[in-house]
Amino acid sequence: MEKFMEFLEKTLVPLADKLSRNRYLKAISEGFSILLPVIMIGAIFTLLANLQIGPYQDFVTATHLKEIFSFAPTITTDFLAVYAVFLIGKSLCSKLGEDANATIAGILSLMVFFLLIPLGVQGGEGDALVTIAAALGTKWLGAAGLFSAMIIGLVVPTIYVFLMHKNLTIKMPESVPPTISKSFSSLIPGFIIAFIFCLVRYGMSLTSYGSLNQFIYTMLQTPLTNLGASPFTFVIFILMCSLMWFFGLHGGMIVMPFLTMLYQAPALENLEAYAANTALPNIIVKANWSVYASLGGAGGTIGLCIAMLFFAKSQRYKTLGKLALPAGLCGINEPITFGLPMVLNTIMIIPLILTPIITFAIAYLCTITGIVPPLNGTEIPLGTPVIFSGWLTGGIRVAILQVVLIAIQFIIYFPFIKVLDRQALKEEAALESEEANA
Repeated sequence: MEKFMEFLEKTLVPLADKLSRNRYLKAISEGFSILLPVIMIGAIFTLLANLQIGPYQDFVTATHLKEIFSFAPTITTDFLAVYAVFLIGKSLCSKLGEDANATIAGILSLMVFFLLIPLGVQGGEGDALVTIAAALGTKWLGAAGLFSAMIIGLVVPTIYVFLMHKNLTIKMPESVPPTISKSFSSLIPGFIIAFIFCLVRYGMSLTSYGSLNQFIYTMLQTPLTNLGASPFTFVIFILMCSLMWFFGLHGGMIVMPFLTMLYQAPALENLEAYAANTALPNIIVKANWSVYASLGGAGGTIGLCIAMLFFAKSQRYKTLGKLALPAGLCGINEPITFGLPMVLNTIMIIPLILTPIITFAIAYLCTITGIVPPLNGTEIPLGTPVIFSGWLTGGIRVAILQVVLIAIQFIIYFPFIKVLDRQALKEEAALESEEANA
């Protein structure tokens, strides 16, 4: 075990540390973090419009609330790539040292995103087929264009900052207001970026793909979505997260950009299918992380909190259980991670790794066998209480499954916490003996 830990510490930890400091991954993560309110608004309105309860559906349909609720998802969930490209571009520009020009970089990213979408929309069938040449199709504005948005949001600011550092700018006199001066200084870089991507659009129009968006969707998004659909890929992320927490690194921050890249688009597809009242296409979405794998935080520690609170005999762990359980029920487990601690705790590393893998595997099997439905794609913000998060993302059956998974967490963690509890009891007895003798 010691040799294995030394190997991980020398190889995996430095790699994870570099990933956690990578500006491009952090820009994607930060962009989607800022975007969370828009994602949540779209998800909540989708749920309000499509909650599958007979009397409720009769009510919202008769009162036209269903139609009213459907307005918000149209410009949130269905337009998510539009918001994402701006926020990722703005975030990356700040991280590349051009914070003063971050908004301009975001706008240029948005400009390029629209520039690469060919005009022209067709509708109807046969002789009734109608083409509107000047219309902008909405296909690439939502889930289908999310990978394009991420790539454009990273490439455009990189080019922009490079051109700015080469002083390819128009310098205005000091008497010109700063806002006007900043706009003119970005004119040449903006023109060069626009020209580059005009060439890209024209070049892609000559290929069988027709557009860069279709090329990215075919070559990247579809294969990566298929990769994400594998439960083994998800297990690798769980394993990496747990190992990073063991070494004192924030595992969630390290894996979250990858989870966002792989599972945000499938989540949107499920949410769109839920709104359309059709079968949900994806079994694994981003919410599987918080609803099943990290139930109670990294390592799935609600069961551990319950074990400490009700079965620990030492004052140390009983008190820790009282303090950690309320936070754990809301997915926050820093009291456990640093208070138990989990960090460099060779006894707890086994359940820290196994528990979230086992709970995810059980949930996955329950989903593919139809015991519970696939999660509907609703984004779960940090702090959402357990059971409520299950009901919000999948209904009452998912909420009940969460209770079962907490019981399984308890079973896994119980023998390990008893070992630590006995050690703590001996230490407390020895301390009381020393105080008595003193």
